[in-house]
Amino acid sequence: MKSVLQPPVVTAVRSRPLIRPSLLHLVSGEEVEAINQAVTGGLVPADFELKLDRLASLGLLHQFVAESCRGFVRLLMAEQRGSFHRATPAERERLLRVLAYVRKENDAIADYKPGGFQDDLEEVRAATSEFAPLLQCFKEWRLRHQVPELWMVERSSQPRS
Repeated sequence: MKSVLQPPVVTAVRSRPLIRPSLLHLVSGEEVEAINQAVTGGLVPADFELKLDRLASLGLLHQFVAESCRGFVRLLMAEQRGSFHRATPAERERLLRVLAYVRKENDAIADYKPGGFQDDLEEVRAATSEFAPLLQCFKEWRLRHQVPELWMVERSSQPRS
């Protein structure tokens, strides 16, 4: 009889993601308070806006960081104005801390180094995952309440034909 060689059986092993500690401890209370003060005043600090614009002009993952941060800011501003009431104080604090981390140029991996935004991406991704229900609730609220107002303002500013 001929012996037939069987290919080795390969089973897929699903790797579990590494659980890494948050890097948010690198953000000082003053940095968090600066972001909080800006948001309370209805502003995004100019240096942070420039960084978000720079990120948005890069690849898809960088755009994710920029747009997520802008979404966090919109949520926090709506909370501050008292028109959205779903975030807990701990959630607001964490979102402010993430924003302060992304704003920081010299964090765990300095932004000017190759791969310098990877740590920012990881912090934003962790926040979007952890707060997915809150963020979804805010998106739905915003579509119902803020977007129609934006359309009304846009339509009223257009010249009539």
